[in-house]
Amino acid sequence: MAQKTTNLRTRLGALVSLLKLTDAQVNVYMNTYGKLFVDSPENTKADYENGVPMQGYKQGSSEELEQLYVIMHLLCTLGSVEKMYMPPTLDPNKSVMENQILLEEKMAKHLDVGPGDKVLELGCGCGAIATSIGEITGSTMYGMNIDKSQIEKSWRNPALKKENFTVGDFNVPLEYEDNTFDAVYAIQPMTYVSDPDFTLKEVFRVLKPGGKFGFNDVAALDAYDRENQAHRLLIQHTRELTVFGGFWHYKYWEDTFKKAGFDLLESHGQPAVECIKKEVALYDKYEAVTSFLAKIRLLPQRFFKLMRRMHANAESYIKAEEQELISLNWFAVMQKPA
Repeated sequence: MAQKTTNLRTRLGALVSLLKLTDAQVNVYMNTYGKLFVDSPENTKADYENGVPMQGYKQGSSEELEQLYVIMHLLCTLGSVEKMYMPPTLDPNKSVMENQILLEEKMAKHLDVGPGDKVLELGCGCGAIATSIGEITGSTMYGMNIDKSQIEKSWRNPALKKENFTVGDFNVPLEYEDNTFDAVYAIQPMTYVSDPDFTLKEVFRVLKPGGKFGFNDVAALDAYDRENQAHRLLIQHTRELTVFGGFWHYKYWEDTFKKAGFDLLESHGQPAVECIKKEVALYDKYEAVTSFLAKIRLLPQRFFKLMRRMHANAESYIKAEEQELISLNWFAVMQKPA
């Protein structure tokens, strides 16, 4: 079992980087919320039943999204989510990071790869998930991400081959030859897809015949009603907290997978409530400490401003998952026909 977790040294490094941010950099980060998470596309179960087409995330992989992720990654590293995703609660007795490892083991098992196989991660962040999958499977890992600062961090990871990790965007043609990879996977980046049909066809193209694509991402659930104002508010709060973009009922994803040519092997939701509560409790403590230190001027006010923005509306996310309006961990596995 892979045991990679965020250590104290890594957290302190993130803290130092955050403290070095200027007011101008913080303001740019704060302003991205107004550009990225207003009028974001969503398609509900009712839309699906009425034949409404899936609406892609029009902002796509924008400069604002890259700016947001530079700082968001540092904030996540302070907690338990350096890998930048909230895992499902696969074992309520384990920590957030341990549940991440459980999900990665589950993903690796379904990808069915081993030594000598090539595996690509879409939206790979700093390569932390790829490190884990690589240790579990023995495969040769590749990754792409729009945030150069995270790719540069992956280059410093001795467990990864520097040349295999690149700045890249899955909203444009993938820079890989046909039939290159034995498996491809994505853990919570596909919410930013601007043309789902195009991106899934690209994934299909770069996979070898018989190769599998593992998907773990945001999906609307049956209970979400866009006409319900309370539902809409919970989802908007969750969107801003977890920085997801587009929001589509899982049936849209299933149809998109099949349309691209995949055989759908598995598709189901995975609740994350208990993991969310654990991470919220940690950031409650962080926020209280930073608020006090900012008041006595041992920390700059902008640092507390960042922490408040990061932690705002956390209870809404818990309620949205408890009411089964959303899953940030809709798990699906598909295969390119041999």
